[in-house]
Formats: sequence, C-alpha cells, structure tokens
Amino acid sequence: MAANMLLEAPVCLIKNTPGGKLEVNPDALEILSKITQPVVVVAIVGLYRTGKSYLMNKLAGLQKGFDLGYTVQSQTKGIWMWCKPHPTEKDDVLVLLDTEGLGDTEKTTQGMEMRPPAGIKINWIKHITMAANMLLEAPVCLIKNTPGGKLEVNPDALEILSKITQPVVVVAIVGLYRTGKSYLMNKLAGLQKGFDLGYTVQSQTKGIWMWCKPHPTEKDHVLVLLDTEGLGDTEKGDTKNDVWIFSLALLLSSALVYNSIGTINQDAIDKLHLVKQIADLIKVKSKDNDDEEADFSRHFPIFIWAVRDFNLKLEIDGNLVTEDEYLENSLKLQQPEKSVKIQELNKSRNLLRMYFRTRKCFVFERPSDDISALQSMEKVQDQDLKSSFVTKSKEFCQYVFNNAGIKYLDGTRKVDGKCLGLMAKSYTETICSSNIACMENVVMSVSKIENKVAVEEASKYYEDKMKERATFPTDTMETFMDLSGQCEKEALQIFMKKSFKDEKQTFQIELVGIVQEKKSEFLKMNETASRNRCKELIETLSGDFEKALKEGLYTVPGGHQTFKEELKRIEEEYNKEPNKGIQGTQVLQEFLKSKEMIGATILQSDNALTEKEKEMEVERAMAEARERERKIKEEEESQNKEKIKDDKRTLEENFKQLLEKVERGQKLMQAQVECVIAEKNRERQMYENQGDRRNASMYQAQIDDLEVERKQYSGPAWYTPIMDSIKYVASTFLPKTIVLAGELANGVMTTFLNQKKEEMEKK
Repeated sequence: MAANMLLEAPVCLIKNTPGGKLEVNPDALEILSKITQPVVVVAIVGLYRTGKSYLMNKLAGLQKGFDLGYTVQSQTKGIWMWCKPHPTEKDDVLVLLDTEGLGDTEKTTQGMEMRPPAGIKINWIKHITMAANMLLEAPVCLIKNTPGGKLEVNPDALEILSKITQPVVVVAIVGLYRTGKSYLMNKLAGLQKGFDLGYTVQSQTKGIWMWCKPHPTEKDHVLVLLDTEGLGDTEKGDTKNDVWIFSLALLLSSALVYNSIGTINQDAIDKLHLVKQIADLIKVKSKDNDDEEADFSRHFPIFIWAVRDFNLKLEIDGNLVTEDEYLENSLKLQQPEKSVKIQELNKSRNLLRMYFRTRKCFVFERPSDDISALQSMEKVQDQDLKSSFVTKSKEFCQYVFNNAGIKYLDGTRKVDGKCLGLMAKSYTETICSSNIACMENVVMSVSKIENKVAVEEASKYYEDKMKERATFPTDTMETFMDLSGQCEKEALQIFMKKSFKDEKQTFQIELVGIVQEKKSEFLKMNETASRNRCKELIETLSGDFEKALKEGLYTVPGGHQTFKEELKRIEEEYNKEPNKGIQGTQVLQEFLKSKEMIGATILQSDNALTEKEKEMEVERAMAEARERERKIKEEEESQNKEKIKDDKRTLEENFKQLLEKVERGQKLMQAQVECVIAEKNRERQMYENQGDRRNASMYQAQIDDLEVERKQYSGPAWYTPIMDSIKYVASTFLPKTIVLAGELANGVMTTFLNQKKEEMEKK
C-alpha cells in the first residue's frame, strides 16, 4: 500500500525477533510518517485467545482485518497497527493497536510481555486513565463533587501527581460558569482541545480538573493547569460549594486567573463576593491572629483578571490608560464613605488590594461575530478569529509563563507533584470537615509526611552506599570511618534537600540516630570480617605448629626454644600478610596469650635448661604478656579516638549543613518580606494619593511590623535554637562528645560567621 494512504489492512508495527528482542517495522514507521493529522491511539492488551482482535475489528468498522484465529495457538505476534479515518472526529486518524496475547505458552521470555518498545509511546487504556508516570495527554479530575454535597480528591490524580518530581507552576482559573474559562486554559496548554468547553447554558466543568504539561519556557518544571467549576451555577443549590472551589483554587495555585464578562464595574466586583468570605474560611496561623488578613498577601498567588467580550475604549477622563491602570482605577475607593452601602462597596475593593499584591489585567474583545464559531471554539482555527483576540490570547499566555512562579509551601519549600497532591488532599478534607483551612496546619501535616520520607530515603541511601562502596575488612578504623563519613555526608545532603519545616530538628535528630545504628551494624560486620580473616590466617600459619603440640614434639630437651622460635615465625609471617583489618592486633595477641600456659608447661619440662634459665624465661614471658596487653590497649585507644573523631565530624557536618540550609531559608524569607514591604508601600502611596489617610496609616502599621520581622532574619536569633538541637544530638546519640558539644557548636558557628563576614567584605 502507498505510504501516504490510510491502511486498508493491518500491518505489523513491532515484531518479535528470533533473539527474543522487539523490533520496529520500518515499513510501519514510513506509513506513520505520512500521517499529518492528530491521531487517537487505542491499544488492547490481554491474555491470548480471549477475542481481542474481534473488538478491534469492530472499532475499525469491519468484519475482517486483524487475524482472529480459532485455535488454541496465539495468532497475533508482536504489535499490529491499523490506521483508519476517525468515525466521529473529522481530520483525526484512529490508530488501532492489536497486541500479542499475554501468557502465550509458545513464548520463552515472560519479560517480553511487559517490555515497552523502545522509542514508541503507547497509551495503555485502563478506564480511559493514563499511566501515572507520564504527564497527562488530557485533563483528569483532581477534586470532584460527591452526591452528598462534599468535595473529594480523586486518588488517580494523586497517583499521577506523586510521580512528578519536578517543581510545579500551578495556574488556576475561576469565574462565573459559561464565560470561556476552559478556552484560556487550553491555550495555556498549547492545544486547541483539552478542557471541555461546552456551548450550552449548562455548566460543563464540575469540581476542579487538572492538566499537567511540561512548562513551555522553564526547563525541568511542570505546568499544572486547574480548571474549576463555574461559580454561580444555578444547578447547584448551595453556594457553599462556590466558596470551597474558589478557596481551593486560591490555596493551590501560584497564579489565579479570574475570568469575567463585560467590564470591571461594581457588578463585576460584587460577583467576586467570595473574596469577602476568605477570612472566615482560610487561616494563616492556627492561633488567633488579629493581622491575619494583612498576612494573606504573602501566601496568595498573583491575581490576573481576564475580562472577556470587552467592547469599551480604555479611556479615563479623556486619557488613554493601560489595562492595569483600568483595573487599579476600578479598585479605587469611593470617597467619602457616606453610607453603609458605600462602605460595603469599598470592602471588596480593599480586600482585593490587600490580598493580592501582584495584580494584572487583560481585556479580550469578542473572539468572533459568528455565533456558530463561538459555539465551536475548539474547532475554529486562529485565522478564523479576530486578530486582536488571538494577539491578546498570546500576550496572556506569555505573561503567565513569565510571571507565574513555582508554587511554594510556607515560603521556602518548592512544591513538586507529590507535595501538591498532599496539599490538595489536606486542604479539601479540612475545608469540607470544618469549613476552615488553616495554612499552618496543612504545612505541618505535609512537612511531617515529607520529612518522614526524607529520613527514610536518606537512611536508605547511607545503607545502600555503604554496601556498595565498602569492602570488609577495611585496613584501619580510620579507613572505615572516612568511608562512613562520606556516605553520611551525602545522605545528610539528601535529607536537607527533601526536608522542610523540621521544627526543633526532630527528623534530623531521628536520622542521626538511625545512621548511628546502621554505622554500628556495619562496624560489627567489619570487625567480624576482620576477625574471621585473621583466624583463618593464623590457622593456616600455625597448622604444623598445632600438630607438633599434639604430638608432644616440644616436650623434649631443648623443645622450649623450638616452641618459641615457631611462635616467632608465626607472628612474623602473620604480620607480613595484608588485609587483616581492624582486629588484626587483637586476634594475634589472643592467639599468643592462648599459648602462655602451654609454653609454661613446656618450659618446666625442658631439662636442657637450668633453674636460673627457667626463671629468666618466666620473667621474659611475663614481660611479653604485659607488652601484649599494652598493644591491645593501645589499639583499642587508637580505635576509640577514631570513633570520637568520627562523632565530632558527624556533629560538625550536621551543624554545618543545617546552618547553610537555615541561612538559605532566612535569605529567601527576608527577600520575600522585602518584596511584600515594597508592595505594601505601593498600596500605601496609592491611598495617600487618593487622600485616604485611614487606609494609608493601616498599611504603614503593617510595613512597620514587617520591618521588625525583616531585621530578625538577619540577626543572631535564628541560629540559637540550632545550637541547642546540636547539643541534644550529642547528648542522645554521641555521648562521648557531650563535653565537646558546646565547644564544637561554637567553633562551627564562629567559622560560619567569619566566612559570611569575608563574603560580605568581598562584595
């Protein structure tokens, strides 16, 4: 068949080779290369002889095609492909993949059943869900409405998020239903279709839907798009659902898009009435805080107001204004506040300005005057829409890509997919159970889970690397401790990278304890390997000697001298042998000590020696025994010094890495506070320019509090608790260093501060 035509019959895409490998058919690749339309790929898997091919033929709309076969023998081998025009989607191609039956007794390699073909991506179908280790090819429900009126996180979505290890940029969109929210999110995804647009008066999106895509401009980042259920849906009998959806979008996102129709007037602001309820539903701290609302702006996302179907001139008092100036003018307070009604009108404006320190506005004119085009936007190409609308859509996307940052938890922890899933689950459960979402509680809940995993991964890393790198027995205790210290340092780096909000260093202290236990186990293994090696060596070297003892060859005149010479020979040859390990001296001295009584007996029975000579030999033997004891004690002291040295290194490394991590966090928090101060100064200045002294004074008071906080991040107060934690580590797990703990901590701190001083001087 010509390669540029759709297949009239199936062709093998991936075939089995005689060597048990899989191989892509070049003819099939040539055919696929000619298909320029989007493809919908449906693959079927299952045990052989279960009728898979019949179902695929039905999808092709034909009776015959894929070979059915009617014997117990598997008919399909490898993966066969059939390309057909899609029966319902114009300009799409349906690609059917019929696979070799699993469990085929004719196959000799079971692993072939699960091996993914190199270079080929196949969408394995399981109730139309995607494999969790891939970014989504289509949106999936993250948070769904239950029949009981509650919200519930979709476990499949959590599984998908758990596989995303890169930092996430989360963009959520909220707004009234049927206002075109999903269209903008599809544009951010870079695709025409994805989130269901819908063209009827009925709300299409229910709950919160998620779409994970590689970030288009930031390498190693994932863009998570959240399309939310339309606010004000008349099919919902309870507006409480709107508040929950809005709050979850707010808490999970790093950029929040508010989508509205027409203009930014009082009616549009009133429809954003949910802002007034945020303070009742969201708490920053678990304890009561009078300044709660002033603190929101530090944790809330950037705010983007997308005004759709805008048909007015951007002009105020005869002067042209930008979209942002239009937004800020719309948020100006009505002065003077002569009535309660005006006060209420101003409240929403005040809260929007207080909660969202970064605000942006985009106005979109109607995309087309053709009603039929508006009712099928996912099929309409850009060239068929108004050029101004297309340009503005591109500007909107570019702004989001450039300004929506990584989502942070508690200001310092970069959120990855797994962390986002934990946040979604925790916030959803707390909102639905208590109608209050406490950010501090969620941070602590997530941090406990993440820190526990960090301890497990770091301790496992230490254990795995010791097993991988260590060859027992090591020559010296120093060699063992150096190896252990390097593995411990790397494991600690993993913990520091993955852990956060480790109050009082509880989890770090736990890690120290676990590593110390594992180190002791490895040390015992090292000692055992050394002892076994040395015993085997002595048994080999003393074989003839032991045989002579049994046969009484030394209980003859002059036998004592021969006995001594043999022991000396064994000792000298033993000392020449390498790789004896840390028990080398101990085992040798134990062997020599075990021969003292036998030597004394041989000495007394040796008639070739005078009594005086025997007395001298006894004194010599006693001196040798004392020397052996001295060597054993000396070796033990040397090894204990290495252990104490290693304990000190453990303390210093934990202290050093903790200081560096906390300092990075302090710098980040200081920068964030400075940014908040700058934004609040801007708001204060705007109120002053409007003659609103009351609000200007309120912002100044907030700025004063922030200035105090900023100074704390650069002062000595932040590292005092760290020193206390290090001393606790010493007293609990490293008792030999407890006397030195304070001195060590002060020494490390002095070195650390001197380094920082030098860095500042260089700058």
